[in-house]
Amino acid sequence: MNFVIAERVPVPFEGEGSGIGELTWTQRSIWADMERAGISLAMTMIRPLGPEVTMESLIDEYRFYLSRFQAMRTVLRFESDGRVMQVVHGSGTAEIKVYDAGERDPDEVAYEIEQHYGFDRFDYEREYPMRMTLVRCEGALTHAIVAISHHAADSTAAMAMFEDLRDRDPVTGRPPRPPGIQPLAQAELQQSRSAKRQNEAALQYWEEQLRAIPPSMFPAMRPSEDGYWYVELTSPTMYRAMRAAAARLGVGTGPVLYAAFAAALARWNGLDTVATMITVNNRFRPGFANAAGHLVQHGLCTLEVKDAGFDTLVLQARRRLRVAQKYGYYIQSDVDALVERIGRERGVTFDLLCLYNDRRSDEGPLETVEANDRDTGASTMTWRQVDHLHHRMIFHANDAPSDALAVQVQLDTAYIGRAEVQTLLERMERLVSGAEALSWASR
Repeated sequence: MNFVIAERVPVPFEGEGSGIGELTWTQRSIWADMERAGISLAMTMIRPLGPEVTMESLIDEYRFYLSRFQAMRTVLRFESDGRVMQVVHGSGTAEIKVYDAGERDPDEVAYEIEQHYGFDRFDYEREYPMRMTLVRCEGALTHAIVAISHHAADSTAAMAMFEDLRDRDPVTGRPPRPPGIQPLAQAELQQSRSAKRQNEAALQYWEEQLRAIPPSMFPAMRPSEDGYWYVELTSPTMYRAMRAAAARLGVGTGPVLYAAFAAALARWNGLDTVATMITVNNRFRPGFANAAGHLVQHGLCTLEVKDAGFDTLVLQARRRLRVAQKYGYYIQSDVDALVERIGRERGVTFDLLCLYNDRRSDEGPLETVEANDRDTGASTMTWRQVDHLHHRMIFHANDAPSDALAVQVQLDTAYIGRAEVQTLLERMERLVSGAEALSWASR
């Protein structure tokens, strides 16, 4: 990033609660991903600023986040025995960095900063996990860029933080609700008997699946085409088709989309069983609904795809996704040891680096009309090359601003090519819309 910091603005803060504790189970899991990636997997956001936004208001905003949420004022400590500890500060001083755009377009400057933060590695022992950075042009603030290291928050927590800021009392500045359980308290709960029973049940489920699934969703590694890529698909057709299918079957759109992904993946790799990691938001667990931190772990979802019609596959996907979510809360090191042991006993090396991540919000009332009742517009697909990827392939389903499904696939071309991913996405579209039937005989 070829920009010079024009100003560093100190932001002193003070908040309730401090101390030292182990990482939570969910933090340990994302930390393993971060170590594999070599970056912080930061969540980033650009916010254009109007003339009414002042430096004072931005300082107040940043101080609010640091004071209210322990995770935002936490640094890490690395012990000699390999443990990673979290150190919550009760007070301190953070800083806001300001960059001058100079003669450049401030939109471009903000975008470059955001992209840099998305592939950056935070200084975990000395830097708080939330950055606020500003762009200034001719003396006026034009953009705020926020980046949060992924071990400190997930997307649900980030949205809750924003809502707490937005809903503050205009007179007192106080938020309308408590912040929810914070990471140190969550780590303490993990020592309870109920938590240990949850971990034991999860290990039993994982062992049953590991003894039956294919060791990898990918054929043998091959010469890389050209490294790592992201492809973005925006599909109005799939959006309406999956909502119509979900309404017809009496399910949410999640099982419809997963069934299409699993079927298309199986059609490519020739396997009868699809086994992917899925993201599990553990806020459905008692006491975690408003948790202020990272609550996502990976579940292992398996689905038998052979000889199943698409509607049957959707209903099976609904059951299998629920089971995977139920057992998606566990001690990461215990699961890692189990994966290694079962692999050794089976004489295989497991490759559990195919991730399915449905991060869409509430979908609202489902369609009851047929998918093709009206023209929905053409799908668009755009590609860009990137420098990092911590899985072989990641399928993200995202919210879109209009009536379309937004998909991002991240891929390592040493395991699956760009043309193959394009075919996979096109097949998903045809399966959901009914333009292609499942056929296993001709694979």
